[in-house]
Amino acid sequence: MSNRSARLLLSCLLLPLLSACGGGNKPCVDPEDPYLSARTNAPLRVPDGMTTPDRSAALVVPDAGASTAAPATRTQRSGCLAEAPSYFRSAGTVARSPEEVVASWAQAWAHREADAVIELYSTTFVAPTDSSGSAAWLQQRHEQVATGPVPDSMIEGLKIDQVSGDKRVATFKQHFGTNILNKELTLIRESGSWRIVAEKVW
Repeated sequence: MSNRSARLLLSCLLLPLLSACGGGNKPCVDPEDPYLSARTNAPLRVPDGMTTPDRSAALVVPDAGASTAAPATRTQRSGCLAEAPSYFRSAGTVARSPEEVVASWAQAWAHREADAVIELYSTTFVAPTDSSGSAAWLQQRHEQVATGPVPDSMIEGLKIDQVSGDKRVATFKQHFGTNILNKELTLIRESGSWRIVAEKVW
């Protein structure tokens, strides 16, 4: 058998396998989605001598008790699955950097987003003091972010030191008004991103 015949035979055998990879419940384009037929039109021009109508009065506000559930008939017919893009990164890119995680931690604290702050701590986080367990310490931090003094969203003098391939140590100054705290966050790579595994203040 010639090389050309062998390649042709191999292609014929692999084609059904490759086509099978496209099956199953994967995100797809619903042919009935309105945006597919959308067109850009020029804005309406108000004739001379007339005033622009108040379009806010034309908005219909539904009753509070009205059902907001949308019928699922079109989605069920098409079999398409909605898949939101990743907020932090897209497929194929590297994990968020330690610098980004520290910045997100500081900004979430400054905006009193307590849940977002706690999510940046590792599942193996070790409390800085022996008097309380990690769970109790994180609960205190949650309350501190939600109700305590608000720090500046920007930190000062951030420095990242590499300890190993999956471990970094971040040092910086965090401002609470006129008070300045020197902080050290130890980060490890966990579940495709960086998480805080230890914290020190001095």
